[in-house]
Amino acid sequence: MCKCLLCLLLLLMPAILAAQDLPYAKQVIDTLCSPYMAGRGYGNQGDRKAAAYLAAEFTHWGALPFGKDFFQHFSIDANVFPGNMEMSANQKNLIPGVDFIIHPASTGIEGTYKVLQIKEKWLLNDKKFNELLSKTYEGKALWLNYSPKNAKTLQGKLGMLQSAAKAAAYISPEDKKLTWHISGQPKYQTEITVLRKQLPRKFKTASFNIDNAYLSNYQTQNVVAYIKGTQQPDSFFVFTAHYDHIGQMGSKQFVPGANDNAAGVAMLLNLMQHYAQNPPPFSVAFIAFSAEELGLLGSKYFTENPLFPLQNIKFLINLDLVGTGDEGVMAVNATEFPDAYNLLQQLNTQYNYLPAVKSRPPAANSDQHWFYQNGVPCFFLYTMGGIQAYHDVFDRPETLPLTKFTNLCTLLTQFVQEY
Repeated sequence: MCKCLLCLLLLLMPAILAAQDLPYAKQVIDTLCSPYMAGRGYGNQGDRKAAAYLAAEFTHWGALPFGKDFFQHFSIDANVFPGNMEMSANQKNLIPGVDFIIHPASTGIEGTYKVLQIKEKWLLNDKKFNELLSKTYEGKALWLNYSPKNAKTLQGKLGMLQSAAKAAAYISPEDKKLTWHISGQPKYQTEITVLRKQLPRKFKTASFNIDNAYLSNYQTQNVVAYIKGTQQPDSFFVFTAHYDHIGQMGSKQFVPGANDNAAGVAMLLNLMQHYAQNPPPFSVAFIAFSAEELGLLGSKYFTENPLFPLQNIKFLINLDLVGTGDEGVMAVNATEFPDAYNLLQQLNTQYNYLPAVKSRPPAANSDQHWFYQNGVPCFFLYTMGGIQAYHDVFDRPETLPLTKFTNLCTLLTQFVQEY
């Protein structure tokens, strides 16, 4: 009886350890999503604040740097909005991130402008569209009143109109969800997307007070550490997660990025804690990337300037969007590494951690991409189901369920052990 109980406890130990770390994960997510971090963007050095926090956590868990410190510096360009972000329609104030968003490559704008409506039927009619191109709209705000479902069809014409019109601002509709991004370059014109339901039926005037700042050669950093292996210290299993997000939408609004990707960083730190307390035979490296949202720039820089040989990587798992799990987890690159995928599926089936472990072919959709391009065996794991918040002001810690967070953490430690 005692022997059976001992076996059961040993079997459950990884899950018990992971469950005990959920409060720590929540603390990490709350910290990374705090106003102090300013959306972990660049306008208020939120990336540097987050990197300093991660370095302190790495030190706390006894991880080792590959150089004199945990930072790998590199430079980026970014268009940011750290100052004013105000808009009104017919003197009705709109809330940034809730009622409207600015195109991430836009320049700033200040003033009140007469609104001219450009109807969808005019855009779809070639003769009428050519007439639109022949006119000048300087000093006006163009209300491009088309259905968002036709945005792809009209993309070419909208681009031509914006190039020719020379308007002060271009206002586009959205019927469902406002999704924001970050850009490395300004466009020297202002484009605004507004939820249609927030606009007056007779849209006559638009007022703006929006500041942008273009950061050229801004120094950011990856944060890199490892737990030394007891027998094969030059062989590495690697966990990665990007810690950056899309920053501020003005000084009073920011995009927290709880699921994307504070949850991935929290998972990375939970795994660091586990391996600090249970050193494996081989080393485990942990890489927190910056500038993922700008186009996977941090991981690209690392693979071009690796701090340890890429050929020494046994396997790499990139963690991005892991805060849900109601519908299981997706493994990008599963088709390329069937043995590793089969092991992940087998362990999940055996212990019933997640509803499903699904498969996707390679995609350049997160930081695993550059490692895969350099011949490193790797997965990108993201959880499915639950919240719909993504790249918006509603991706907050209080809305993040962490449904299968501890189960996924345990599955990963068992995968590493069996691989």
